Amino acid sequence: MSESATESAPSGVLWDIVRYAIVAVVVGFLIWYCFFNTPTIYVSRESTGQTMGTDYIVKVARFPENADWDAVKSAIQKRLDALDQMMSTYKSDSEVCRFNAFDSTEDWFSISPETAFVIQTALEISQLSEGAFDITIAPLVRHWGFGADASPRRTLSFEELVAAAVPLKEQVGYQHLSVRFDPPALKKAIPELTIDLSAIAKGFAVDCIAELLEEYEVSNYLIEVGGEVRGKGIKSKGKDLGILVRLANWVRGKGNQSQDKDWIVGIERPMLESSHDFPGLQQAFALKDQSLATSGNYLQTIVIGDQRISHLIDPRSGFPVRFESEAGELVAAAVNASDCTSADAWATALFVLGEQRGVEVADRHGIAVLFLFHDGKEVIEIRSRHWTK
Repeated sequence: MSESATESAPSGVLWDIVRYAIVAVVVGFLIWYCFFNTPTIYVSRESTGQTMGTDYIVKVARFPENADWDAVKSAIQKRLDALDQMMSTYKSDSEVCRFNAFDSTEDWFSISPETAFVIQTALEISQLSEGAFDITIAPLVRHWGFGADASPRRTLSFEELVAAAVPLKEQVGYQHLSVRFDPPALKKAIPELTIDLSAIAKGFAVDCIAELLEEYEVSNYLIEVGGEVRGKGIKSKGKDLGILVRLANWVRGKGNQSQDKDWIVGIERPMLESSHDFPGLQQAFALKDQSLATSGNYLQTIVIGDQRISHLIDPRSGFPVRFESEAGELVAAAVNASDCTSADAWATALFVLGEQRGVEVADRHGIAVLFLFHDGKEVIEIRSRHWTK
């Protein structure tokens, strides 16, 4: 035997020992992890309540079972209460109501950064939508019998309401409203100017709760405020124990105790006539890191004489939106976007524009919108280029 061969034998044996030792450590760790370690168990949580005159629900998946969910729930409600105090039209001491009562055209009115952001977003969408979205529409909303301090019009005919709406248009116009951020404040060009954020505030509330959950390192959630929805990540059916723990369950013969599913949301099929039966879903799809907002003329309606009118008012004409024809009626517009603030506002704006002009504007600005048109027998879908659901 050569001297080189004699010298390599011990090194080969040493390497075998090292490899066996590594394998033994790995196997030992897996045995310990699968049978003796107590891993973090993740569960689903839910919080419900009321805000902005409507209901909300927050669903969270993969939340650590031993974490303080009550603290998260409390933070959610506290945040929503703060937003309501800023933007409510029902609370006389809210920022919006106090601004509406402020009649100076010379002075700036101090507001929160949140309200300033919402109003700036609203003004931008007003310009892009050719005035179809306008938060200064408050006088007309009240006039037609909607909103916090709606004027009772039961003694007036529809024709009389139309005539009375014309002079109110002089009090409406987003061009009369200015906003700044440093410091955050509003200024009106005419003393009668008042605002109503109900067509954008709920979407903003959804985005704020999403931001709050991220601060708590929650990344799998579904949030709904008054029908405006935002989802991220996935939901889990049952307890999510992690990949290695699932392996341990398989070794123990317990199988897979978790089934991951996408957050599924649906667009309700509009019904023109009142019914006690649920109309079903027009479309359902997975909501992944996206928001969905819907606006429709069947959601809030009143009857004046022989006219059924909705809460959606066209700020350009001053009259309730009416898209009826011999072919049928436009009944809803749904917008899919990354954030819920813009989705909420654009759903209203595009519905006011109507399906034809609405699709043109949506295509120009890269907005995903689905219009629902009712021909009296069935619901017909009309999509913009970016609606891919």
